[in-house]
Amino acid sequence: MSFPSIFAAAHPSLRSTSSMHRFHCGTWVALVALCSLLTSSITRAEETTLPKFAGSFANGAVAADHPAASEAGARMLRQGGNAVDAAVATSFALSVVRPASCGIGGGGFMVIWKAKEQQVYALDYREVAPGAATPEMYLKSPNASRRGPLAVAVPGTVAGLCAVLKEHGTLDLPTVLAPAIELAREGYLIDEHDLGVQAETLKTLGDREEQFSGLLKGYLNGGQPWKVGDRFHSPQLPALEAIAHDGPDAFYKGAIAAEIVALMREQGGIITATDLANYAPKKRTPLQMNWRGGQVITMPPPSSGGICLLQVLQILDAFGGKHPDQTLKALGHNTPKGLHLLTEAMKHAYADRAAYLGDTDFVKVPLEELLSRDHAERLAGLIDLTKTFPPEHYGRIAPVNDAGTSHLSVIDKEGNAVACTETINLTYGSYVVLPKFGIVLNNEMDDFAAVPGKPNAFGLIQSASNEVRPGKKPLSSMTPTLFVKDGQVQVAVGASGGPRIISTTIQVLLNATEHELSPPAAVASPRIHHQWMPNTLVIENKLSDLGEELAAFGHEISERSSVAISQLVTRKDGKLWAISDPRKHGQPAGH
Repeated sequence: MSFPSIFAAAHPSLRSTSSMHRFHCGTWVALVALCSLLTSSITRAEETTLPKFAGSFANGAVAADHPAASEAGARMLRQGGNAVDAAVATSFALSVVRPASCGIGGGGFMVIWKAKEQQVYALDYREVAPGAATPEMYLKSPNASRRGPLAVAVPGTVAGLCAVLKEHGTLDLPTVLAPAIELAREGYLIDEHDLGVQAETLKTLGDREEQFSGLLKGYLNGGQPWKVGDRFHSPQLPALEAIAHDGPDAFYKGAIAAEIVALMREQGGIITATDLANYAPKKRTPLQMNWRGGQVITMPPPSSGGICLLQVLQILDAFGGKHPDQTLKALGHNTPKGLHLLTEAMKHAYADRAAYLGDTDFVKVPLEELLSRDHAERLAGLIDLTKTFPPEHYGRIAPVNDAGTSHLSVIDKEGNAVACTETINLTYGSYVVLPKFGIVLNNEMDDFAAVPGKPNAFGLIQSASNEVRPGKKPLSSMTPTLFVKDGQVQVAVGASGGPRIISTTIQVLLNATEHELSPPAAVASPRIHHQWMPNTLVIENKLSDLGEELAAFGHEISERSSVAISQLVTRKDGKLWAISDPRKHGQPAGH
């Protein structure tokens, strides 16, 4: 995801805290200091000079994790486009400038608010398992679900973006693709994030450079280290031009599809022309919950993030109802007891995730029960503010023996809003790159319960509800979320970083609303993460002084430089505030 350990939030290969400090330590120390300043001193940021990762705008705002991508969206707003036009332009641009995290070889989810109609829409363009996929396909070769052609699920991003633009946008496809095409043709400057990604990817490639020569040549400078300020020209240019000319058919039925199928045949993959031609994004009914005088609106399954987020909010409310003097707000922002309470609520939600969640087109997910007030009350009653418990205390089953992701948020001058999260799963996905069209293909098959009883690359334990089936979508942690109050979107938020997406989105939402932090501080504030299994409370280094107090509750503490990356657009004092997480060198744009 980002430089040194920041991108460890989305890259399992970078889980060791010690390895993080080998990269750009001086830069990271400076960033930690900045985050500290923000969370303590920028509570009145709107009255001071804003840092580069924050901006306030009158007529529309875009927050993405690269300045050029935010500018691509803002350019659409200045050309009279709406929030959907801006989101689609931003997404295509991200495929060029953040190819290790997301792109047209992957998939995603989008939540849209239409201000005039006062309606919300959710589009699922998650990748799907090929028609030849089976539950047993990785039993003999578990690593095949992570890298190589068998790891690739049928991509959905191009179909999703084209569909949403056609239904909800106002500009044509060539117009919204123009910024991405320009970035691919003219190049963009390498930043600190790119240096870190290149170094770690070359390390993990090891002796597989010949096997993944397309990645090495197209995206890693042939193995030669970049320098900040070097210019990179994306090999995706022919693909983007083909899509601008022929629309989604270029990808699913035309020359791009033909190259995908030929590569699969040559390298032992299973995606066919039929798989590609039959792909279609799916409209979903968004999950909605009344909260704080407004509505939280988020993605349903196959996203697990929306359910987990709503469960955590309900558990916190239920606990506060039982203990009015010990609400999360009363306990205080990032205090030991407040963090312990939040951790316990997250553990319950993640345990339910492991037990029940999957693609609702294939399995029955008890949504009503999981999101019922009675369930929240029961789980809240299991929380003890003095201690934590063994894993079997949480959820309903005993434990068995996105990395590359990007989020963008947009609000336009009419009040339309988009929260969109996209991914290719791990860093550079499957490592498979199309030779002619330069597209990095996802490794989304690892988001299934690829091998029963074994955690995936993010350490998540998953049940049979998420086993591999032809045409099925793997469970996701992506959590694009809107908070609507008084007929206006107040918050558009989401995150990137595997299962840490959920915990980060929850905390940024709470920071901006419950804790009433300034917009920059809501994003920059240090965060925690707990996903039930492994039974470890991860804290960002800035919270290390609370480690002993949190351990006293019984938590096993692990520190890392970053938990995940968030992008926020919010309303405050009559302005639109866009915040791109400083952990990934993002920068917002608007007008």
